[in-house]
Parts: sequence; structure tokens; C-alpha cells
Amino acid sequence: MTASHDEKRCANKMKTLSYFTATVALMLAIPVQAQRAFDNDILTDTFGFDENTKHVVPFDDLHQGCSDRDCFKSIDSPNFVPAADADHVGDEDVVIAISWQGEFRAYPARILDHHEIVNDTIAGTPIAITWCPLCGSAVGIHREIGGRVTEFGVSGLLYESNQVLYDRATESLWDQIGMTAIVGPMAGKKLRLVPVTMTRWSRWRNRHPETVVLSTDTGFEEDYSKDRYANYRDSTRLIFPVSQEDERLHPKTVVYGFQLGVGTVAFSESLLIEQSTSRHQVLGDEFVVEYHDDGSVVLTERNGDTHSPIRLFWFAWYTFYPETELVR
Repeated sequence: MTASHDEKRCANKMKTLSYFTATVALMLAIPVQAQRAFDNDILTDTFGFDENTKHVVPFDDLHQGCSDRDCFKSIDSPNFVPAADADHVGDEDVVIAISWQGEFRAYPARILDHHEIVNDTIAGTPIAITWCPLCGSAVGIHREIGGRVTEFGVSGLLYESNQVLYDRATESLWDQIGMTAIVGPMAGKKLRLVPVTMTRWSRWRNRHPETVVLSTDTGFEEDYSKDRYANYRDSTRLIFPVSQEDERLHPKTVVYGFQLGVGTVAFSESLLIEQSTSRHQVLGDEFVVEYHDDGSVVLTERNGDTHSPIRLFWFAWYTFYPETELVR
């Protein structure tokens, strides 16, 4: 008997899921120094970079996570459904959400686990929603490089265990947390941040019922029902090496990191949940931090200036900002 198209498609999905699960389990079980080797060198074979290419980090600090760029396919034509029709998202599911010029959107993390980047346009503004499951970091950025609107893709490389993006206009490489071009024509340039909120779906939906939600109609055949990184989040192990480590918190503890004029500071998520509004004396000044009903977090300086954070794992924030203050 010949298998039906649906049966073949289901079998292919199961093979993909099994391969991914086995790969993550294997990589968690081996030392970070003994990472998998690939036949294709993304830096040289794909991007054509060498030591003469402008770069601000050593090439040895870039680690290859897959065989080629776009191994995680970005979503470049996203479709959305109203909140009332979002049956594919559970109340406790994590979403990356944005409020931008009167529009509200939510991107389920379980979908972005498969793609990591959504190239979107919100209220006429080209915006990329980026997600690094290894660092738990969600960052929104303007999709404009050197005056040109572009798309971002997954390079297949990691820097300090963090996602390295590439823009399709200049093919420069950008680290997601630092929002800086690290290799290529734009090396040293910064991306413009767009504030995003990482929160539970029920919190965002209840506060913003008019929100729309990224649909599973992505144009790819993927099983978005599973939490692919649950075991990774529970483990203390990292898949790729980092240059700085700190044991004050479990490495996967969620923190909210702020870059301020006087320095950097991170607040543990558990503290903010316990104290929705709190005053803190840090970095020689006083700040008010608010954890809002929809899950968004805002820091206000004494002069009234406000700041939005990056939400991520403690190990990731500390690696990029080892001089940070920690409030927990």
C-alpha cells in the first residue's frame, strides 16, 4: 500500500523533530569545547569572509551551529489571526509581543523556536522580531541598514552563545544582544532597538484584546505544538562556550537588562513579579522599575527618562555585560 501525502508529511515532521531533539540532547551531554564540525565553513564558504574582512571580534570567537546560513528559515511574509481565533496559543504559552504606533502583535515563542526571525512591517515601519532560544533573548530591531530597508536572516553562527544575524542588504553579521555589526561592511555599527515584551499569552491578551497573533500558516511544514527547548532551559549546561560566567544565579534565570548612561543593571524576573513597582538605589542613582499587567517592564530615571529592557537569561546578560549591577 502506498503512503498518502499526509502520512509522508507527518513522517517527515517526526524525523525532523527526532533529529532536533537528539541533537540538542547530544550537545548538552558533551563539553562545549568539543562541538560538532561541519564540512562547510559559513564564514569563508558562504559569506566569503577572511582576516582581511572588517571585523570587531576575533573569528575564533564565532562558533558554527549548523551547516549553512538560513538553517532556521526566517518568516518573511507573516500571517496573523485575531486574538479570539488564536487557538494555537495556550494561556501560559510565552509570546514576544509589541505595541507599536497603535498596533499590537504577539509572536508565540514555540513558532519562533523554528525560525528565530520574523521580518515584519508594523504600522508602516519595517521591524524584525528576533528570538534566540539559547539565550532566551527577544529583541526587536528596525529593518533599515545604511538607509536601505532589508531583511534579516539566521547566519548559522553564534557569538557568546548568542544568535548572529545577517542582513540581506550588506551581508554583515550582527550579534543580537549587543545589536552591533561584528563582521562585514557595517562592522562596528549599531542597530536601532524597538521595545518588545516577552510575556505569557494570557497577560498580553487580557490587557490588549485587539492584538493579532502570528499564525501557524508560515509557509513551512513544521510542528509548532512542542516546546523544543524545555530541557535546555532546565539545565545549567550551555551548548556553546561563553567568555564570562557568574554563579550568583542559575545561568538560565530570566533577568531584565538595562543599558543606562551610568552603566548596566539587571533585575531578576522573580523580583519584578513580587514587586510590580519598586524603587532601587543602584549605580549611584535612584530608579523606579515597573512590571505592568501585560508583562512589559519599564525603568524610569529620577529625571523622568524611561528605558526598556532586553529580557534574557542571566548567563547571556552577564557574558556581554560582566560589570553589570544585579538586583534580585
